[in-house]
Formats: sequence, C-alpha cells, structure tokens
Amino acid sequence: MIHRHLPKESYIDPAGLSMLGDAFDEICRQRQIEAESEAAFALAKQLLSLYQQGIRNREKLLAVVEPPDQGLFAGAR
Repeated sequence: MIHRHLPKESYIDPAGLSMLGDAFDEICRQRQIEAESEAAFALAKQLLSLYQQGIRNREKLLAVVEPPDQGLFAGAR
C-alpha cells in the first residue's frame, strides 16, 4: 500500500492515489518487493516523483520505473 510511504504533507486526489497504489502493488508483486522494505520505500518515492512530474498514466508509470538494480533501487534490497 503506497499511502504508507507518502509524505504526510503531500496531497494526491483519490483517483491519483488509487492509480499510484495499483502501480505500486503491481511492481511489488512483479519484483517480489516486501511492502515494508527499503526497496518499497524507494519505489514509492520514485512513483510519487514521476506523478508530480506529470506522469498520470498507470501504464506509463510502469514503463518508466527504474529496474531494481539501477538508480533509486541500487542496494535497497
């Protein structure tokens, strides 16, 4: 559940939060990331950043999230 990893001061409308949550859950399942792990936190942070940059489409988010062995995920397992 992505909302556990979002900063308290951030606001995302319910539809956006639902879409981010779906993308987060799918990526966690695909990559076998534990929901409370550092990798999950890094993923949530990356998804939120991409959303704030204007990527509001689930499929686009899934396509642009970095693989776990690169970028924000390096060493997060």
